[in-house]
Amino acid sequence: MAMAVPASTLLLPLLLATLVGTPFVAAESDGQALVLRSGSPLQRIAAALRGAVTEEPRRLQGGCRATAMRLMPPPALKGYQQCFQDKLSENSTHDWSVPGAELDAQVDCWCQHNLTHTIQEYQCCDHADLYPMCTVNCEPDCNSDLAKTCISECPSMCFESSEYIVSEGLCKSCDWLKCWPALKCLTKYAQLRIENGTINKTCHEKRFTNGAQLGKYWQCWKDAPKHSSHWAVLSSVVHCVCREGMIEHTREQSCCDSVLYGGGVCDLQCMSEAACSTQEAQTCIHTCQSRCTSYEIAPSEDCMSYCLEKNAPCRKFAACSPPMLAGLVCDDGRWPEASSGCCSMNQTNGRPGQLLGCPRLCDTQHIWRLDGGRSIPWWSRWQPGPGIVVQCTCEGCPTSSSEAVLKLDSTVSDGIWENGQMMLVDIARRQGLLYGPNRRMQELMVMRNDKILEVLKGKEQPDQANSFLIAQINDEYTELISEAAKSFGDDGYMLTHNDAELEAAAKKETKNSIVYFITTAGGCTIAIVAAIACATRVIMRRRKATPIIQFGNNNEVVIGNPVGEGATTVSGTPVTEEPVTVSAPTKGSRDTPKDLS
Repeated sequence: MAMAVPASTLLLPLLLATLVGTPFVAAESDGQALVLRSGSPLQRIAAALRGAVTEEPRRLQGGCRATAMRLMPPPALKGYQQCFQDKLSENSTHDWSVPGAELDAQVDCWCQHNLTHTIQEYQCCDHADLYPMCTVNCEPDCNSDLAKTCISECPSMCFESSEYIVSEGLCKSCDWLKCWPALKCLTKYAQLRIENGTINKTCHEKRFTNGAQLGKYWQCWKDAPKHSSHWAVLSSVVHCVCREGMIEHTREQSCCDSVLYGGGVCDLQCMSEAACSTQEAQTCIHTCQSRCTSYEIAPSEDCMSYCLEKNAPCRKFAACSPPMLAGLVCDDGRWPEASSGCCSMNQTNGRPGQLLGCPRLCDTQHIWRLDGGRSIPWWSRWQPGPGIVVQCTCEGCPTSSSEAVLKLDSTVSDGIWENGQMMLVDIARRQGLLYGPNRRMQELMVMRNDKILEVLKGKEQPDQANSFLIAQINDEYTELISEAAKSFGDDGYMLTHNDAELEAAAKKETKNSIVYFITTAGGCTIAIVAAIACATRVIMRRRKATPIIQFGNNNEVVIGNPVGEGATTVSGTPVTEEPVTVSAPTKGSRDTPKDLS
């Protein structure tokens, strides 16, 4: 079946990376595989190939034993590994600028150590990591019909299709499985074409990566300011490419046409210091800094059209040195790093080492990683040493020490209680408390708040470093409060109970509460009724009986003093003897009785 297979697919069957454990120089690599790491096999099993060999090779039982071969490689496999490492050494005569040079090197080592016989012994020829390497012919007839057909149908650049841009139909008719036995003829033909000049050399990856220019570029890029904007990220790459001579280095190693190693580097336009200091250049640089801010992950359309696109009016000035724009101060009063825009801070948990990040008083904080990802060319944003390359994008930060002090004081004083309550709820939720923060947790939070406020008291000008002390206090009490949540659980119940026990306990408590309420309400009602009855009885006992005297049979009613015996009466009218007086004070009167006659 005819098919076009990229070089990356061709390299997969090779056993160097999979069975021995040593990464090969893969064209699709982002650069990490180019720093070869030698695998260290655990043991040798020299006896694997010892003993008499009959006409039919002795077969191991149980199918392919690739894992055993990786852990305990036979001498032939170890020899293959060493052969390939020698071809990668500085003194090697192997030409890595020929298309398919890597595959050619591995086939040479395969044949030199007769690995086909070894792989057959392990019954691994059909293993996915090795097939179809056992079919390779170490001494092919390059004048055979098969060789001629494969040379015609499989052009040399098909070996580099994962690294170079080739025509879509260039490798369409190539059947790699059919042509694998004649693979050495294809690589030999590619070398002849290089010598007669009919094709260009491909990138000499080994010389490129070993060049001093690349190491200098990496150091330049790591130190360059690149945190303040997308413009600064681009400018840090282009400026260091120009400053460290990477354009000339890429051309010398025939890597300009390589997507992964060239990536358009050879077409860059470098600028002189005089050109970068002009008013036009400075206007572009500072305008693009403001238009291409790194607060957003992706640059805006306005930023792309004016600054970053290939034909943008300001794109050529990306070769100038990117400016360092801080606009903030760190918690200790110093300015942040020029390269990353980050502040270096001691850890508040007592552990050694420092952290990189935005000041704690910033409103928003973003920390991005710039290295380690895939980029074109791969080395443009690569960090060869330990650690990572970060950038800190910080907004709403204090711009001076005095501003930082004021913001610290107001932030803590105004928000400490709300912060504490939200933290208590969060810890209680994380620890699975049913009823929220328990009493001990709340007591510890009060202690935390008191200690934090104490830090800000007693000083007319609080120290800006107090933010570090506050963070330490908060870390200390966060741990104590979390421990109190675990130890005390919900008040009255420990967290050691399972969910069923907690639910039963909750129902029991609810039932007891209802019984208690009914009992209390009934008792109070009885007490009230009894009190009313007692009060009524006392009142009734104190009231005295008044005798009722029947009037005589006459029509005379006496008002005032009794009528004397000699008084004259008129039928139907009251008899008046003496004035009627009020002997008791009436409403509004305070003096002696008044005469009402």
